[in-house]
This record gives sequence, C-alpha cells and structure tokens, in this order.
Amino acid sequence: MKLKGRTILVLCLLLFGGFALYDFQQDKKKEEKSMAEAQLMKLDFAKVDYVEIEKDGQKTILQRSTDGWKVTAPIQDIADNQVADDFVKNTFPERVIDVAKEGDAIDWAMYGLDKPLGMVTFRTSGGEQTTFEVSEKKNFEDASFVRRDKENRVLVANSIWQARVKKTAVDFRDRHVLRHRIASVDTLKLKNSKGGLHLQRVEGKWLEPSQKDLKLDQNKVREILTMIADAQASEIIEGHHSKPKNLKILYTLDLIMDGKTWTLEAGQGHDLVIFATVSDPTFVLRMEPGALDKLITLTANDLKEQPADSALPKAAPEQKEQK
Repeated sequence: MKLKGRTILVLCLLLFGGFALYDFQQDKKKEEKSMAEAQLMKLDFAKVDYVEIEKDGQKTILQRSTDGWKVTAPIQDIADNQVADDFVKNTFPERVIDVAKEGDAIDWAMYGLDKPLGMVTFRTSGGEQTTFEVSEKKNFEDASFVRRDKENRVLVANSIWQARVKKTAVDFRDRHVLRHRIASVDTLKLKNSKGGLHLQRVEGKWLEPSQKDLKLDQNKVREILTMIADAQASEIIEGHHSKPKNLKILYTLDLIMDGKTWTLEAGQGHDLVIFATVSDPTFVLRMEPGALDKLITLTANDLKEQPADSALPKAAPEQKEQK
C-alpha cells in the first residue's frame, strides 16, 4: 500500500510539474512576443547600409560601402563613420513607449502626422526598409508621435526623433582636418613665428635633420601627430560662404605621406577665429576653438628629450647639526 501511495504521489508531482512548466513556457512566449512588438526597429542593424532623411523637400542620403559611410545627397562627400554609425545604432535599442491610437479612423491631423515634420528611412543590403514619419507635436510627457511604415497606429517614441529628422548633410560630413592615416606620415614641416620645425621618421624613429644632435622625445612627437589626426573643423566653408580676407597667417604645415604632400595654411581673422585651407581634398575650414593652436609656437626644442635625472625630484639640502 505504501508503495502504491508513493507512486501516486510521484505521478501527481510530475503532472503538476508538467502543468507548471507548460505555463512557464507560455508566459515566456508571451513575454518574448510582447518584447518583439514593443521593438521600434525591425531591421538588422549590421545590414543597414542606406539612410535617408527628408525634411522640407530636402533629402539627406547616407550610403555605406566597404570604405565606410558617404554623404551622397544633396552633396557628395565622405561621412564621419562614427557619427553615421551612432545615428543608425542608437535607434535599435529603442522601444515603443505607447500606442496613442490605432485603427482605420485615426485623425492624423490631431497627432501632427497628416503633414509630418519629416521622415527617416533605413534600408538594408537585402532591400528591407523601414520608414518613420515624425510629427512636430509631442505628448504631455514630451515624447514624439511617430508613424511606422504607414501603419494605422500612432506610436509614442523617444523625443529625440524630432532632432533626428532635422539632421542635414553638414551634421554627417567628415570634419577632420586631416582625412588621411596619420600613421603613413614620414615627414612633417612646420613654419610659424618661432621658426617651426622639420621632422623625419627614420627606421621608426623621429629625428630633426637639421639638428642631428637633438634627441627628440618620441612620445611628445606622437602626441603632436595624434593632435593633428584628431583636430576637427566646426564648419566646412563653401557655396555662398567665402574665405575671409586679410587673414594673419599663423603657421603652415606640410605632411608627406607615401610620397604625396598634404598642406595646411592657418590664418586668423579680426574676430580671432582661425581658418585653415587644406589640400587633398581642398577645403577652407573654420577651426574649432583651440584646435591645433599648439602649432602656432611649436619648435623642435618643445619636443626634445629631457635628461632622465631632470625628471627626478631634487633632494632636500641636508641641515647642519647644531651644537
């Protein structure tokens, strides 16, 4: 009898365990379905290679190839890969905050989607695409009203969508002063009011050819090269803009890379704003405040290696013992 009772008990436990497992799996499936429905973006981030922003009849188009992102409309130029990647990548974790209205009888004008502020389209290499129409209106929590792929639903999404749809080609262009690999630089020539310097890389070590006895701190040289590589302009001057006249020339910089010379001439206007004319590609740049200012007075002596003992703290003088 005891054995029979134990068998029944085990069967009951297995039965109840099976029901519990079934309920758990069903709840998990519902949760996964709910999460999928709440996901704002349905595309595969890694496959997105086309972005189109349309506002006020103007289209800004970004396209990605094996060489990276490019702006292809309304101008043709290299894009800043980090900026373009972030624009796409940051949309993917977003979720639908709420559904304000759905169905066939939506008054789109009430939500500002009859005449949206603008549209953003993402397309993958496989031809799949998603388009978001963004309203100029927001709800009481400052969230944006968005319509996805002409769905009969008014989605409530992050307020940043209004900023996204206002992006133009200027926001995506590569504004780095130097658009080449700094690692390929073999020669640097700088002329400024202090005289400047001339550096050459010989067997992986930077030297000053005119001062062979001068030992350069290689880390200091690398810091200068990194500064040049990271420098950016606040604006690329072109079109109806023009380069200011009567600039005071601050310095000129020549970099030789793979036998080709890249040049920069920096000048300052009466308003103290610094402009730079660069080659390959040829642009006039309005420099960001502080960018490359170190080159205005830089000389070889600023890069020389300090004696090892000069970096050590000096010992305090011994005090004589008083008798």
